[in-house]
Amino acid sequence: MLEVLVASAILIMVSTMIWASFDQTSKLRARIGYKQENDYLARTAMARITRDLRAAYISLHVNQTQTLLAATTQFIGRSGMGGAQLDMATFTHRRLRRGSHEGDACEVGYHLSERRGSGQTGMDLMRREQARIDTDPQHGGVLDVMIPNVRRFELKYFDKQIDQWVDMWDTTQATGQPGRLPTRVRVLIAIEEGENRTERVYRTETPIMVARILTFGLPIY
Repeated sequence: MLEVLVASAILIMVSTMIWASFDQTSKLRARIGYKQENDYLARTAMARITRDLRAAYISLHVNQTQTLLAATTQFIGRSGMGGAQLDMATFTHRRLRRGSHEGDACEVGYHLSERRGSGQTGMDLMRREQARIDTDPQHGGVLDVMIPNVRRFELKYFDKQIDQWVDMWDTTQATGQPGRLPTRVRVLIAIEEGENRTERVYRTETPIMVARILTFGLPIY
C-alpha cells in the first residue's frame, strides 16, 4: 500500500511538472505570436505610409468645372492630443476594377481613432483613401484599420527654408507652407503590447520626391 501511495505521489508530481511546462510554453508561444503579429502590422503600415509620402504632391491643375482655389490639391499635417493627422494627395492609387474612371492620383489620410463596437478600449491607426480628388481633402473615401492598439502616432516635417523639423504643415494657409512640401518626413508609431501594457516604438524617415508644386501642362494665357 505504501509503495502505491509513493508511486501515485511521484506520478502526480511528474504530471504537474509536465502540465506547468506545457502551460508556460503555450503562454510564451502566444506572447511571441502576438509580438510577431504586431511587428508585421507595424512594418506593413510603415511601408504603406512611406510609399504614400514619397509619392505625395501638390498641383495647380484643376477641373475645368471648378475654380482654381477650390480644386487645388493640398497637404495638411496637424498634431494634437489625439495624435498626428495627415491628409494629402498622392500618386499611389491602384485601380482594382477594369474600366473604372480612376487614375494614379488619390486622396489619402492617416489619423488615430477610438475603437468602436468591440467592447475594448484603445486607439487604432486608420488610413483613408478616396480614389477621386475633390474640393474637400480631409473627408470622404474608405477607412481601413492599419494597426490596432496604437498609443502614439507622430509625424514631423523638415522645412528646408528654416532648416528645422516642425510638427505642422499646411499648404492651404498663407501663414503655413503654401506651394511647397516638406523635403523629408519622420514617422513614429508606438504600439501597446503585452499584459504589462508596454510600448514598442517604430521609427522611420522618408523623403518626398516632388517637393515643389506641379505646374507643367497648364494653359498659357
